[in-house]
Amino acid sequence: MENPANRIDLFESEARMLLDFLGKQPPDAWAADSACEGWTVADVIGHLSSVDLSNRLIRGLAGDYSTPEGSPPPEQHDEDTFAQSIYQRAVDASQRLGDALLEDFTQRMDETVGLFRRVGPDQWDNLVYWPPGPMSVDVLLTQRIAELTMHGWDIRSRLEDDYHLSDGSVTALLDTVDRAVRRAFRPDPLLAGRPLRYRFAVSGPDPRVIDLVLSDDAAEIIDDPSGGTPAEQPHVTFECDGETCVLILYGRLTPHDAVSARRLTVADGESYLAATFGDRFVGG
Repeated sequence: MENPANRIDLFESEARMLLDFLGKQPPDAWAADSACEGWTVADVIGHLSSVDLSNRLIRGLAGDYSTPEGSPPPEQHDEDTFAQSIYQRAVDASQRLGDALLEDFTQRMDETVGLFRRVGPDQWDNLVYWPPGPMSVDVLLTQRIAELTMHGWDIRSRLEDDYHLSDGSVTALLDTVDRAVRRAFRPDPLLAGRPLRYRFAVSGPDPRVIDLVLSDDAAEIIDDPSGGTPAEQPHVTFECDGETCVLILYGRLTPHDAVSARRLTVADGESYLAATFGDRFVGG
C-alpha cells in the first residue's frame, strides 16, 4: 500500500468524515441496527473506542510487544472467545459512556492519529501486541484503516442511501482481508483432503487476483495466485470490483445477493459451491 504518511492522512480523513456524519445524526440513530448482526450503531462505536490501541502502540514503539497484564497470550488465542470478548467490550463501552460516546470516540481517534504521526522512520517494523499474534506498526496502521472504514460502512450503509467505501479504504481492506477470513471461516473437518479454493478476480481501481482457500484446519488468502499446480486451480472464480469483494469476505454481502444486484459474476467453476459459499461464513 502507499507510504505511511499518505495512509495516516487517509485514516484521519476517514475518521473525520465518520465523526462529522455521526455528529449530524438524531439521538435515535444510535439505537438503530448496524450491518453487524446484533450490534447497534452505538455498539459499533463502542467497539472502535474500546480497543486498547494507544498503550499497545506506545509499548511496541519502545520495543515491547509482550502480553500486557490482563490480556490473553497469543498462544492461547481462540477466535470464538476473542469475538465474544470484543462484543462484550463494545456493549459495555456504549452503555457506560452513554451520551459521551461520540466525545470519547473523537478523543480516541485524535489520540491514535497523533501517535501514528509520531512514529519514526525506523519504527514501522516494530512489533505490537495483538491477541491473535503480534503485528508490525506498519501493518497495524493499515489494519486500523480497514477496521475504521468497514465499521463505518456498517453504520452509514444503514443510515443513508447508497453509501460506498472510498477507493483508499477498499485497498486497505483488501490488504488486510487475510485476517478477516481467519475470523470469518472456521476449520471444517468435512474438507479433509479436499480444500476448496474460491478465486476473486478484482477489477480496478486496485485490480488484483486473490484466492480464498478453505480446508479442514484453516482459512487463508493467497495473493496473486498466478500459475499453480492443478491442485491449486480454483473450484470457483468470481469477478467483481474491490468493494464487492471485501463486503463478501467480511460477511456483509452474500454472493447470491451480489449476483442478484449485478455486482458479482460467477465466471467459472462448480455452481453448487458458488451457491453455498455464504453457508461457510460463520462471522467474525
